[in-house]
Amino acid sequence: MSLDKQTVANRYAKALFELVDEDNTLDQTYQELTALRQVFEDNAALASVLSGAQLSLSEKKSLIDDLKKGFSQPVSNLIQMTFDYGRINDLVAIIDEFERRYDAKMKRVHADVVTAIQLDKQQRDQLKANLAQRFGAKEVVLHEQVDPEILGGVIVHLNNKTLDGSLSSKIKQIRRLLVR
Repeated sequence: MSLDKQTVANRYAKALFELVDEDNTLDQTYQELTALRQVFEDNAALASVLSGAQLSLSEKKSLIDDLKKGFSQPVSNLIQMTFDYGRINDLVAIIDEFERRYDAKMKRVHADVVTAIQLDKQQRDQLKANLAQRFGAKEVVLHEQVDPEILGGVIVHLNNKTLDGSLSSKIKQIRRLLVR
């Protein structure tokens, strides 16, 4: 019976996370995995080339050897294992799951933020502090997007919650109240 991508990602990420946490190399491994994810994002066809029939096995092995260069033994082993077991297409999902575990341990949250104009440093820092306090996080990573359609204010998506303080939403709410 074949395992789905999320089950594979959970198993591999959990094993790697526990190993490097025990070895006190968690931060280093996280940084390496972030760099590895970037390689796959910058080279969209890489996983399919490594799992497809375009190249011979020796060519694929050579690519894997090149890919492993510069990484620690645990990350090199992860790359090799996912290739050997036909799971190279799941590697980014494994990295994503590792990051989720890392974020939980570090009490770090990611927030998608939509504003009408670009936030300045002071506004960004204040928003991070408010979100950290509200969600019990030590660190908040903002993923910012500017959308003039919201007119003003801010919309935050964090931990499956939406905090909508946009001017456009407030205007819609006032309209609904006036119609009643």
